[in-house]
Amino acid sequence: MTTTPPPADATVPGPLTSTDHRAFAFLGGTNSCLRQCLCTLARHGVALRRREPERARVLLDTVRPWPLYKGGQFLFDLMEWEDLMIDGEPPPLMSRERIVSACVLPVQWLAAATAQAPTAAKLIPGQRTANALDLPLRLLVSTARTALQGAAQDLTDLLSTPAPHVGPDDTGHGTTSDAAADDAADDERTDDEPPPLEAGFYLYEDVTLGALVVLGPLLADHAPTDPAHPA
Repeated sequence: MTTTPPPADATVPGPLTSTDHRAFAFLGGTNSCLRQCLCTLARHGVALRRREPERARVLLDTVRPWPLYKGGQFLFDLMEWEDLMIDGEPPPLMSRERIVSACVLPVQWLAAATAQAPTAAKLIPGQRTANALDLPLRLLVSTARTALQGAAQDLTDLLSTPAPHVGPDDTGHGTTSDAAADDAADDERTDDEPPPLEAGFYLYEDVTLGALVVLGPLLADHAPTDPAHPA
């Protein structure tokens, strides 16, 4: 079983330099982040398999013949990620936003690499800028759209007025707004607290299902618009 070694103590004299300790601190953090992400995806996969078994079956039947799925299974087994995931106490859940943000750039590159190149006779708007920056046009458009959406959301957050806090009434009981907030919190906990991962035969499948659930909207945003493009 692959175990995560304890971090080296920088205060203990030894052959390692301070740079070695800092390098291991970075790599250890990366290792922990990978474990947290894999376990989170697996838990979302377990939730989908329990909640919508028919959808989970169709999703897995669709991706099983694909080289990406088979290669992922090989990599999962070769690097002993299952041992990494189940070794020790379960890590806290990683937010969907963090997982999606980490995958935005790889998905954009894949979309740009698989997009049909425009012909020279039909130079479309933005092509000159893309050529000048030596970037695929689709990646340039996706990057610009993401930047604009992020800026718009930041402005919305900055300009929005926080909702007034509604406390208990004179009787000491919560108001209707409090009850609505509690219901919303319960719904959020239901969505954000999937069941524990299940080690064993289904672990890689659960990671795959979780990735399809969490990254599904991001992948759908980069789907080809050409109806003749193969699904």
